[in-house]
Amino acid sequence: MMRNSATLEALFPKTREGVLAATLTQPDKWWFLSELAEYLGTTPSSLQRELFALVDTGILEQRREGNRAYFRAQKRSPIYRELRAIFEKTTGIAPTIRTAVAAFGGKILYSFVYGSVARGREHAASDIDVMVIGNIGLAELTPALRKAERALGRELNVTVYSVDEFRDKVNENDHFLTAVLKRPKQFVKGSERELDAITGK
Repeated sequence: MMRNSATLEALFPKTREGVLAATLTQPDKWWFLSELAEYLGTTPSSLQRELFALVDTGILEQRREGNRAYFRAQKRSPIYRELRAIFEKTTGIAPTIRTAVAAFGGKILYSFVYGSVARGREHAASDIDVMVIGNIGLAELTPALRKAERALGRELNVTVYSVDEFRDKVNENDHFLTAVLKRPKQFVKGSERELDAITGK
């Protein structure tokens, strides 16, 4: 399910925000109605009116296969680039970071966004807090992180731990990590269950 952004909530109704976030941050993907509804945590009937309205205005395009209708972003829309930029800078944060650091492969074991962005309480000037756990240093990550910053138009505040260091600090009840782990996270790599497994929690 897509997270909510305080910025987007002020601009778009909830259902429209979800549809645009899904289609604009994955513009090459054709979404089947029930698939999109499941992704957004809602029902197909609640999406139909919004989808067809967005098709009628040229923001989405539609194709049919038998009785099935599929939808995706209309790249020929005159406002496609501007709309996509808005959503990439809000709901597209984790995918953008994931793409930027993909080349490091197994050097990054777990990574997630935390703080105000993960809670959907950020404002336009908020830094994006990112934690990286693995066999990599900040200096090696920096060029890729700068690329992500340029794409997002926002600064990344990155904290890096080795697996052993992360595990030790959690088991020592480190105040910072204890607070981070209790709060919402958007995973760039790994999952909540995998993160719990390395600490034995």
